[in-house]
Amino acid sequence: MITLFLLQPLKQIPAQIWTFENESVIRIGRSTDNHVVLYSAVVSRHHVELRRTGDNWEIVNLGTNGTYLDGKRITQVPAADGAIIRLARSGPNIQIRMGTEALNTVPDVSSDRPLGDPLDDQLTDAETRETTGGMVNLSSVEDDEEMGRRGRSHRGTIPVPPHLQLTPDAPTVIQSFEKDSVSAATVAATRLRHPLTDVPSPGIANPTSAEEPTQVIHTVDTYQMTQVLGQGDVGITYLAWQKGQYFAVKTLNADWIGNVKANAALEYEGEILHQLDHPQLPRWINYFSVGIQPYLVMQLMPGDKLSQCINSHGPVSLAQAIAWILDICEVLSYLHQFTPPILHRGIRPNSLICPPDGKLALVDFGMVKTLALGQSIPAGRTAYTAPEQLDMAATPAVDLYALGPSLAYLVTGHNPVSFYGDRDQGYRFYADAVPGLHPELASVLDKLTDPNPDARYQSAHDLANDLRALSVS
Repeated sequence: MITLFLLQPLKQIPAQIWTFENESVIRIGRSTDNHVVLYSAVVSRHHVELRRTGDNWEIVNLGTNGTYLDGKRITQVPAADGAIIRLARSGPNIQIRMGTEALNTVPDVSSDRPLGDPLDDQLTDAETRETTGGMVNLSSVEDDEEMGRRGRSHRGTIPVPPHLQLTPDAPTVIQSFEKDSVSAATVAATRLRHPLTDVPSPGIANPTSAEEPTQVIHTVDTYQMTQVLGQGDVGITYLAWQKGQYFAVKTLNADWIGNVKANAALEYEGEILHQLDHPQLPRWINYFSVGIQPYLVMQLMPGDKLSQCINSHGPVSLAQAIAWILDICEVLSYLHQFTPPILHRGIRPNSLICPPDGKLALVDFGMVKTLALGQSIPAGRTAYTAPEQLDMAATPAVDLYALGPSLAYLVTGHNPVSFYGDRDQGYRFYADAVPGLHPELASVLDKLTDPNPDARYQSAHDLANDLRALSVS
C-alpha cells in the first residue's frame, strides 16, 4: 500500500489523503485522467508519476515547472518512505508514505482554527525541512466525486471556492526564477524605513489604465516599483507599474530575506488572498521569487486610506460613520463565512481604503507575519486590537472588536486610545467617553469591545442589523 498526503502549506499536516493498493503507476497532475487531480496554475496536466519497481517506488517528473525533493529539482529518483515532493517551486506539497502503518499516525485534520492562524508548533518542523523557504500552495484539492473514483480519502478536505478551480484545459503557468541572489538595488530599496502612517496613498483613480511612470525606484521582473506605499518591521509594499496597470507589490525587508518563517508568512498571506473574490477586497495577481526574495502582487484598490480622509477633511457625521462600518460588516460577513473563518486581525483606518465612489475596501492581511514571527502588536494599532488579538484560538469576534474604536475615530478624529480607561469594568474601551454618542449606539460599541469575546457580537450580520435599527442623523 502507498499513501499520499496533500499537505497544508505551513502546518505541514494532511489536507487530503489518497491510498492505493494495487496500482503500479500513480499519476499526479491537473488533468482529470490522473489518479490525483490538483487544479493549480503551476501544476502541469501530467506533472509527476510514482512508478512501482519491484518492492520499491520511484518518482518521475513530467512537469514543465519541475518536481522538487529536499529543495532540489529532480528527474527520476527512488521514493523513500516519508519523502515530501513539491510540484513546481510554488506548488503543492505531497508526502509519500509506504505501508499500512501510515494511516495510523495521521493527525485529525478536521479543525475550526481560523485561516488567519497559519502557524503552530509544527512550523518548526517545516522550517528544518525547507532549505530556501517554502512557496505558497495555490492549488485546490480534487472534488469529492473525482476523489472517490481515483483513491480513498480518510480525512476531510479543505473547501475551495469555485473561482479558484482551473479548468482541466487551462494553460500551465511557467515560472521563471533567477539565480539565488538579490540585486544590490533591491536590497537597498528594502532597507528603507517609511512608517505606514506617514506614507500617502498614490491617489490613482484608475489603476488599470496608466501611462508608464517617469520615476522608478527599481525594477523587479517586469514590475517597475515607483513608490513605497508602506513599510513595517518585516515587509514593505510598493506601488508598481506593469504593462499599463498599477499594482501593489509586497516583499520582505532586507533583514528578513531568506528567513523561513517570514517567507512562509508572506506566502500564506498570498494564499489567503487567492481564495477571495469580493469587490471590497484586493485580488491576488501573482506570487513569484527572484532568487530567494519573494514577491506578492495584489490588485491596487483605488482611493485613499481612511485615515488620510479623516486627517484631510476632519471627522464625519454619525450617519456616514455608520454607513462605512456597514461597508466593513459586509466584507467581514464574506470572510467569516469560510470554513474555517478567515480572520483579518488588522482592521484599522490605515487598512481601509475610501474609494472615489463605492464602498470601503479592506486591505493588508499582513498581521499573519506578526503571528508567524511571534512579534507584538505594532505601535499605533493597540487601540483597535482585542485582548485575544494574537490568540491562535481567536474567533470572528476579534475582527468585530476593531469596529468599535474605528467608529469612535471616524466621528471624533481622535486616536481611540483616549477612550480607554481603568474603571469599574477594569481597563477597556468605554463608549460613554466618546462625545456625542447616543446611548443606544454607545451600548452597541460597548458590546463590540467587551474584553470577553463571548460577550461580543458573534457575527457581522447581527451587528449590521443593530446598527441599521438605530435612528441617527
